[in-house]
Amino acid sequence: MLGRMQLQIVSPTKALVKSATEEDVQRLTKLLSYTNKSNQFMLKKHYSNRWWRSKDPDGWARRLEELKNSINKSLVYGTEELYIRPGSIPYIKDEIKFDVVNKMVLPTPRKVAWAKPLPFDLHPYQQSAHEKLIAGIHTNAELCTGAGKSAIILKNCRETGFQTAVVAPGKSIFNELLDKFEEHLGRVNVGKFGDGKKTLGKRFTICIGDSLANVEPGTPEWTFFSKMQQIEVDESHLWGAESLDQVCHGVFADVPHRHFFSGTQTRNDGSEKLLQSTVGETVETLSTKEAVAGGYICPQQYRIIAIESSNPNYNSPDVLEMKRVHFLRNRNIAAFIAKLANADALKGRQSLILVEELNQIAMLLPLLKVPVAIAHSEKKADRLRELGIEKVDPKESVEKFNKAEAMVLIGTSCISTGTNIYPTHNTFNWQGGASEIMTKQGAIGRSVRLHSQNPWKDRCLIKEISTIWDFDVFDCYVLQKHLEDRMGFYKETGSEIKFISLRKTL
Repeated sequence: MLGRMQLQIVSPTKALVKSATEEDVQRLTKLLSYTNKSNQFMLKKHYSNRWWRSKDPDGWARRLEELKNSINKSLVYGTEELYIRPGSIPYIKDEIKFDVVNKMVLPTPRKVAWAKPLPFDLHPYQQSAHEKLIAGIHTNAELCTGAGKSAIILKNCRETGFQTAVVAPGKSIFNELLDKFEEHLGRVNVGKFGDGKKTLGKRFTICIGDSLANVEPGTPEWTFFSKMQQIEVDESHLWGAESLDQVCHGVFADVPHRHFFSGTQTRNDGSEKLLQSTVGETVETLSTKEAVAGGYICPQQYRIIAIESSNPNYNSPDVLEMKRVHFLRNRNIAAFIAKLANADALKGRQSLILVEELNQIAMLLPLLKVPVAIAHSEKKADRLRELGIEKVDPKESVEKFNKAEAMVLIGTSCISTGTNIYPTHNTFNWQGGASEIMTKQGAIGRSVRLHSQNPWKDRCLIKEISTIWDFDVFDCYVLQKHLEDRMGFYKETGSEIKFISLRKTL
């Protein structure tokens, strides 16, 4: 249509705005503007930092301006020649009229041979996701934990044969992907970049996001990664939206094929539009409820325990401190968890306990009378000695639990996402808070692996359903909103939720 706005995709990260009226530009800017609520909160705290303001007024003022400039953001870039990210296009197509012209020249796929084929056929949703992701070029899939995202990534890489960076958010997922790629696509084809390991020049390179964020322009690493033909980003929800933007529009700015995987492509800090511009269109979804109905993951049931604070007279205007005292360091919760975990261990039932602080591990260990494994990332010997906790390898701890050598596994955030944990007859969510990611990917996500998927299933009691336990500290009102948010995520699974009241201290 003559005179209609046109978006010309000239690179993987740039769609030029052509033939736009002033009204078009205003409309486009409004659609692609957002408020970073996290930075807005930081600005509020900064105003209250009187110590910094009095000791270093110039530094305080510089930081003030930085925060002010980081709150209201627009995803319309440039001055003389305006452009947007191509990933934003699917999210505005129903709000403003435009034509799209793609001027990119794409590489030709060349399938590579399996070193060892996958030992199963892809589920229908996995095959559908694979086909749609490849066809869409810049796309994402929103699949619940346990849906087998790594199999889709392997299939994408095998079918295209593109030189690919496979990006993991942390060491746990990095090492799992590295093992699978070396097994199925051949060690000779697989490089690594992260966790102290660096082998470049291979067809497929498994990376850790933080390692990529530190790559500087002009270095051999930057040159290598900037020439990739494809990126496969696993668990993209675990990145901050701005960090993901920095890497995907920095060192990966010229990479044409882009695929992102997540259990929940969302953000609570207002930066969802920035995330969308990075991950592109969502082409396949599978919720926890749908996966249970399809028999792809283990069913769950939820038990919410109403329990007293062990320090009911403590009060503070600081909500985080109230959570720490009344929830994370609640001796009544520790006693309940230990009592149930000890009793169920005698029946062969295993328990996963997810915690936020090392203090919680120290509180639980004397109460547990059965074999226990712990998983944390603390390296400071003095801190561990103070709490009476050993330095551990989280991977080894998880394996002990999966082998039933430990009947209880206590873990911090180092295992609460992206870790394959199987015999979770009980999962105790002693992390609290209101985070969608920590609830869905943590307590729910770590509980859904099928018994049949456990390499050591013959050593463990069959898990037909996983019971997820949470806590309502009923005499601390400021924690109610957090619980309500977590309850919302539990309800989305369509599973049974029961409330149990313990009205006296254990």
